[in-house]
Amino acid sequence: MHRKSLLSLFMLSMGVALLVAATMVGVASAKSASSGTLIVTQAGTGFDTLDPQLSYVSNDWGLLYNTELTLLNFPTKSGTAGTKLIPQAATAFPTISNGGKTYTFKIRAGLHLSNGASVGCANFVRAFERNLSPKMYAAYGVFDSVDKFLVGGSKFAAGKASKISGLTCPTALTLKMQLTQVVPQWTAIMGMPWFMAVPTNLAYNNTPGGVKVYASGGPYYISKNNNDTLTVLKRNPKWPTIPYFKSNWPANPLSIVIKSNANSNGTPELLQAEKAQVDLAGVASQDVVAVKKKYTATSTNGSYHVGPTTCVLWNAMNDQSANNATDTPANRKALNYAISRNVENNFLGPDAGNSTEQILVPAIPGYKKISYYGGTGNLTAANNVPGQTLAGKDFNIYYRSSSTSQTNIAEYIQQQVNGAPLNMHPHLIPSDPSGYYHPLMTRSIATGNGGYNITASGGWCADYEDGFDYFNVNFDGRTLTDTGNTDYMYFNNPTFNTHMDQAAAKSGSARATAYGNLDKEFMQTYAPIIPKIITTEREFASKRVHNWIYSTWWGQPFWNAIKIIG
Repeated sequence: MHRKSLLSLFMLSMGVALLVAATMVGVASAKSASSGTLIVTQAGTGFDTLDPQLSYVSNDWGLLYNTELTLLNFPTKSGTAGTKLIPQAATAFPTISNGGKTYTFKIRAGLHLSNGASVGCANFVRAFERNLSPKMYAAYGVFDSVDKFLVGGSKFAAGKASKISGLTCPTALTLKMQLTQVVPQWTAIMGMPWFMAVPTNLAYNNTPGGVKVYASGGPYYISKNNNDTLTVLKRNPKWPTIPYFKSNWPANPLSIVIKSNANSNGTPELLQAEKAQVDLAGVASQDVVAVKKKYTATSTNGSYHVGPTTCVLWNAMNDQSANNATDTPANRKALNYAISRNVENNFLGPDAGNSTEQILVPAIPGYKKISYYGGTGNLTAANNVPGQTLAGKDFNIYYRSSSTSQTNIAEYIQQQVNGAPLNMHPHLIPSDPSGYYHPLMTRSIATGNGGYNITASGGWCADYEDGFDYFNVNFDGRTLTDTGNTDYMYFNNPTFNTHMDQAAAKSGSARATAYGNLDKEFMQTYAPIIPKIITTEREFASKRVHNWIYSTWWGQPFWNAIKIIG
């Protein structure tokens, strides 16, 4: 799930993780319009959670960029500059010692949370504790092996220690991290929203929605939030005014209002944006042609923007399904042949992205284009896969019914596998509009009677630029737990686990090559997903929006940089 970076409306309506999101909201009053309030709309979804240590879906992370204070962060810059971490709460990049296994961060003096509390080492330690604690709804750091990397992390994550022994505070403004091994991606991990400064007394929370409102140290803080329909950000009165912070993380809008409508297909919000009643709206598949014809990126009465992302969309196939339709490599490979990537991608509309048959995206070291199954939906090739046993199997297709594109994709899959030559028995399983991921991430639901075999969509956006984030995080079945699973393919193969471990132990060019080789092995041998497209972001901005700066990393404009005029 960019989970990590963000996507756009059509991405969210597809149910992408990682990472991504469209945007939408209600009509602004004249007073809010003149006050510099940025109004963002989000269709087809709400927020999964804005709890900083539980968030792991792209639109969640897109919002949290505006509220986070991390040791290292991405600057509000366009192009390549906006994809490279720089020190934020830290005075500089860490000092690395002990053969690469000890990291020491010096924290800037004078930083505060929005409630006035001083920020120091303890605020970051608390973030790690909440990210790994078994008292949380999910210990998401375990999926990134943060527990294994930190001395004492595994013991803490297992509930056998009250503190993480590898995290210490020699002074109030010094954070020392002791690792169990050399971790090439450790510095990059420090830019993830999970590790933003939080109140030292921020409680553990074992609900999917997590803590909804809390003090934060970024340019904005969450003043109101219910996750489902309305979230309001206000400027952090304690945000530093020094040039370094103002230039790298401006806070231009006085406030940012986000309204979500899980039951919307996005068209009403787009119409509001055209009238400048709201400021940002994702452009869904059914509206792209009309918007492209009427607007460009420089139109004065509103503008249409397209930008790249680090996100790959896929159909996830359940390796532990109760009806055994997708629990063998042969069956999954047959379905990779049977389902046309071209057809599915066409449902997403123009400017959706570039077709793909693999996990890695061009931004990740080791990427090399792979073609194996083709994009046309070859039923003959599917039927001829040695050992496939699809005929007569029940086949549950899970999708978000509020999404036009997901509904079209689900119905296409149903048609493709029903009747000769595959002769399956497909069933459409609509999700709860407000809870798309919960059934995927909850083992008892996913693997029980009535659980899904395939999703109309899913996907991943980069947490950081490394193959570990795409493979080890998503497909290491040793991390599977009862709830909160990122491996919602429920894929657990001992041989592939070993190969992922071997790739993770390498560094430099050898590491990139190893993950490139995994990319090929994964799809040609196991294939628990059907990769479809490396996405682009499609978004419409009202005529009130100025100073548009697009983040390739987050896959959306920087909300904090936008200036509202008019």
